[in-house]
Formats: sequence, structure tokens, C-alpha cells
Amino acid sequence: MSLGRKTFDAMASLKSFHKLCERLTQSKIDSLDSLYRIQHSIIKHFLEHRCESTVNHLHKSFTYLQTEGLIDKLSLEKLLSLFDSSVFVEENELPAQTLKQNFQEAKQSIFSDIDELKYVLPHSDELDNIVNYLNKQKFSIGITGVMNAGKSTMLNALMGKEILGTSVIPETANLSVVKYSKTPSAKVVYWNVLEWQHIQESAKNVHAIDTFVKDTKKHFKENLDNYILDVSREEDIKVEELSLYTSASLSDKKCNLVKYVELGSDLHFLKDGIEIVDTPGLDDIVIQREEITKEYLAKCDVMLHLMNVSQSATKKDIEFIIDAVLYQNITKVLIVITRVDMVSSKDVQEVIEYTKQSISSKLHEQNSDSKLDFVLQSLNFIALSGKMALLHKIGHAKVAEEAGYTLEKTGILKVENYLQEMLFSNKNERSSLILRSAKNRLSNVVKTQLEELKLETSMLFKTKDEADKELDLLKSKKTKQEETLKYLEYQIMGYEAEITNYLERLQHYLNNELQTLQSIIKQRLMDETFYSLETNKRTPKLSDQSRIIQTALKNGIVDIIREYRYKFIKKSSKIFETISLQYDEISASSENAYGSFEYESIFGEAFNKGFLTADNSTLINRISKVLKHATLSKLTKTDEEISAIIKEEFVYLQTQVKAKALNLSQTLLEEFIINLRAPIDFFQNNLDRNEKLLLNHIEFLKEDEASRNNKAIELYERIKIIETIAQRYAL
Repeated sequence: MSLGRKTFDAMASLKSFHKLCERLTQSKIDSLDSLYRIQHSIIKHFLEHRCESTVNHLHKSFTYLQTEGLIDKLSLEKLLSLFDSSVFVEENELPAQTLKQNFQEAKQSIFSDIDELKYVLPHSDELDNIVNYLNKQKFSIGITGVMNAGKSTMLNALMGKEILGTSVIPETANLSVVKYSKTPSAKVVYWNVLEWQHIQESAKNVHAIDTFVKDTKKHFKENLDNYILDVSREEDIKVEELSLYTSASLSDKKCNLVKYVELGSDLHFLKDGIEIVDTPGLDDIVIQREEITKEYLAKCDVMLHLMNVSQSATKKDIEFIIDAVLYQNITKVLIVITRVDMVSSKDVQEVIEYTKQSISSKLHEQNSDSKLDFVLQSLNFIALSGKMALLHKIGHAKVAEEAGYTLEKTGILKVENYLQEMLFSNKNERSSLILRSAKNRLSNVVKTQLEELKLETSMLFKTKDEADKELDLLKSKKTKQEETLKYLEYQIMGYEAEITNYLERLQHYLNNELQTLQSIIKQRLMDETFYSLETNKRTPKLSDQSRIIQTALKNGIVDIIREYRYKFIKKSSKIFETISLQYDEISASSENAYGSFEYESIFGEAFNKGFLTADNSTLINRISKVLKHATLSKLTKTDEEISAIIKEEFVYLQTQVKAKALNLSQTLLEEFIINLRAPIDFFQNNLDRNEKLLLNHIEFLKEDEASRNNKAIELYERIKIIETIAQRYAL
């Protein structure tokens, strides 16, 4: 019971630990999931067989562990409160502390309850669906930073194995997605034709990309068409051959054609459904890789941004951090200052202060001083020696300790604790929503089964005449309700078509608003140019041009998507309100009320991320070339040239934004319609079940009284088991 995430690995290596476990369970305790499961079972056992002497014995044992230094004071307090006799108020009532479980613990509690329910509900598809729902949930960690920031080293330390290449030469030239897999695997995905064309378009205005494209074409020649296909080519490779596709120094330029890599690893760190997105350097010359990075970050639960302590915060670092917090809505950002074994703690603190000051200066430059506190409150800082942490994790702790670095001093434990808290505690809104959804589903299953069993019990000793009369009433009710449900089904089909058509109108709205945004950007540039020429006799500085474009573009798209989201939800809300009122009427006339029709959780914050991924450097470069030669006498011509440039550059941006909005809306629409139809299925199934129960009972009347008594006992035992679980879900 005293073991946790930090101490499990050490204990799991002892034979005596596994011998003890064998006395408690036939299952192998080889992961945190299995540990949490047996801990939950032990708690339940003590709750069901509690007595004062047992609790006192436990308290003495836990105090002994703390005295011997095996657990800390906080752990002791948690264990004592968990088995405090004062909280054992009602039979089978769980202590309040279990309500504060983290995601993994709460998930295992639900699994344990489901296992128990399966003894009395052996063929319940609903229970299997809940298990599948929880098991398929993934939590993503995004790792960002400029090249040479130490991303791969830190990831290797987190995972406890050198799986990603590290070097002073930028080894990871591509984005890598690391997932859990029982057998190690690797897959590379190449650019498709459309994406490669976008890269070539950028090459016309960015010298570094032009060089990149020319070198790539010169190297591959006609063989390039074998890699760049209409649909991205995917290739399964051996993990040990990964560097031949992603290393800037070993891949023979193949890394130029690879969009991203998927890695499957059996590492323990990934078993809790964690996926890691290891991004290429933000200063990569191929700006499309930064776009891919932002695409993935939009799906991440937490972002770790790494900065080399000797390089301090670069301009790219500061811009990316501000962009992530203000425009990508990434509210959990950990800034990891790496390679701290090379400097003093004073130097590390200076880097942190410099980073904060740089953020303040950048926001001031963007006229966004009011957002400083919000940005800084979203950031956390940890100093890390990834090199020393990795030595500890791969079995060379002595080397690290001789250099003066214990595992704790490396900073890796702080990083792990931060991730654990941000991903799986109640601070993560998504994990809380997932648990709430799973518990609601389980509550509905339990409630439905209880009602069904109680109905079956109440009918056990009814006469055939009474059963026949009740069956006639039910059939009459069923006929009326089926007509209502059929009408509702037609209504929903009509609403589905209505919202689908409305999505087309929203696409036109997006198109019009993005065209208006083009005019706004152009006008702000021209106003600034006119003012600068008239006042300073020169065109605006490049930094001013960039500020105007970036600020207008980002704020403009955020406002447009916010309004898009409002229109979409407003339309859906009207439909929801109309249908839910009719469901309420059915529930009021039914013995079983439907209680899981939750509208708000369907949409959440779906429109908050992923719309600001395009890089604007090409647009800025093209406009700066025009403005360089602008004069007061040629402003009309300049206005026309800038309008044409913005229109050309917006083609790609508009396509991306409209496609993302449509895909997201269609996905949400599908979920919305599924939820609208769910009560129909619920009511229909409930009617069918009750009818089946009555028919079975009429057949059962042929049995003798002893059989009925045995059946009553069986039903009572099943009801008690389900009622015990129902109490845990406040039913």
C-alpha cells in the first residue's frame, strides 16, 4: 500500500515482493496499472472487514515505515487517513480520499468495479464499451525547442533508454511520434505532392528553402517521384535503421523527404497511454516542419519547451512561447533549461529572468503588455541535466554521482512529477472529463440493471392473471411510445440535414471573413507606410511590418474562429433544447428517466486550437521587398502590389483554415447526432427489456415455489452487489 510511481520499480525487482504478491493474487504485478488494481482491492477488503484492532495494526505498520525512512511524512499522513476508522461511517462506503484519485488510480477503480459487476452481468456489452473507451484514451506530451536544445537527451532520460539519436549535429530532422507498442516498431511518412508543392512555393521567396529544394532535387533526380506521391507514402522500417531516414548526417538526404516518423516502444513510461511528440528544431529552414509541429501541439495535453542554458532564450524561443500561450491556447507550458551541469545555479536563474524579461519586451513590442501576467502565469521553469539523468536511467548512476549529480539533482524527477500532475491529476480538464463520462456511463448501466432486477423481483410471486394484465398495459404503452420515438427519429434526421446545410453557409462565412481580413492587413500596412514616409521619410522597419502582419493575422483568425464556433454552437443549441424537452416528457411518463444526455461536454473547447499553424515568413518577405521601394508618389501602385501578394498567400491559408473548420465541425456534428439518438435507443431498449422480463416471468410461473424462492435469493444477492457499487457513484 505504500508503493507509488516513484518506488514501484525498485520494489518490483525484488523476488520477495513477487512472492508476497502471489499470496494476494494470481495476477502478475508487473506494472503500475496492476499495482493500483491490487491496492484498490486491498482497500475494498479492509472496508468490508474493518475492525478497530486491524486499523490500529495498520497505523503502527505505516508509522514504522516512516520511522525507517521508507516513506516520507506526507505519504504517512495519506496512508493513515486512508485507513482512518473515523471515516468508516456507512457499510461499504468509500473514504473521501478516493474521490481525489489521479486518472490512473480512478481508471483502475472503475475497472475493478466493472470486474465485480461482470460476475452478476456476465454478458454486458455496455461494460465492455466503458473499458474500451478508457483504454483508448491517449495523453500527448509535445517537446519543442530550437536545434541543439537537448530534446532527444531529455526524452531518452524520461523513457529510460537511448531510443532517439543525440548529437551536436541536429540529429532529429523530422517530427517523431513515440507511442506504446508491445513490440518495437518504426514507420516513416513522406511529404505528399500537395505538401511538396507548398515547400517549393516557399522556396521562391526564402533563400534557405530554395537551397534545400535544389539540393534535394539534385540528389534524388527522377527518383524523387518514387517518394513524393499524391497520398503520403508510408514505409515500415526497423527501429535500428531509424537514423538512416531521420538523421541529418546519416540519412543521405532522405530526411528531407520525410514528414514525420512513428515509433512504437514497449517502454514502461508509455504504458499509461502516453504519446510523445518530439519536434524538429524551431529554427529548421523548412518552415513547413514548424507548421506540422503546431498541428501536433494543438492535440497535446502539455508542452515542454527546452532551452539550452548556454544559448539562453533566442528570439525564436520567445516568439514560439508567446504564440503557444496566446494563440494556440496551450495553457500548460513547462520551460526546461537544459545542460545545467555546464553552469552554476546562478547562471540558470539569470536565464529564467532573462526569458521573462524577453517575453515582457516582445509583448510590449506587440502592444500586448496587458497579457504579460497571463503568459507568465502559464509558464513553469525547471532546470535539467539530461545527460546526467540519462546516465542514472541506463545504469551508469555512479558516473553521474561522481560528477556531483544524484538522480534528484538532475531535475528529471521534477519533470516527471510535473507531467504526472498535468496529465493525470484533476488539473487536467480532459482527464477529468473522460473520468466523468466513464462514471456517468457506468452509473447508467448500474441504474438500469438495478431497476430491471427490482422489477424482476417484484414479479416473482405475481399470479398469471396479474402478469398478463401488466403485459397488456406495457404493450399499450410501448405502442404509443414507439410512435413518439419514431417521430423523434424523423425529426433528428431532418435536423441532421439542416445542420449539414448550415455548415455550408458557415464555409461561406469563413471565406468572406478571411477576405475581409486580407483588406484589414493591407490597409494597416498602407496606413503605417504612409505615416512612416510622411513623418520619417522612409518606409516602416521590417520589425514593424512583421508585427502588423502577425498581430492582425493571428488576432483576426482567432476572432473569426470564435464567431464561427459561436454560430455553430448556437445552431446546435436550439436543436438540443427542442429535442431535450420532448425527451423530458417521455422520461416523465416513463418509470426509467434518461439521465446522460449532456450537451456541453460534446463541444468543449474544440475550436480553441489548431487554426494558427501556417508560417507567415513568405508573406512577410514578399511584402518587405515591395515596401522597400515604396514612395508617397507610388502608394497606389504599392497598394495594388500588396493586395495581390496577400491574395496569393491567403489561398493556402484559407484552404487550411476552412478545411480544419469543416472537418472539426463534421466530427462534432456526428457526435452530436449520436448523442441526440442515444435516448431513443435507451427508451426502446428499456421497453424491450421490460416486455422480455414479463414474458419470461409468465413462463417462469410454471416452476414450483422452491424454484421461485431460489430465484428470489439469487436476485437479492445480485441486487446487493450492484447496490454496493451504486453507492460509490452517488446513485
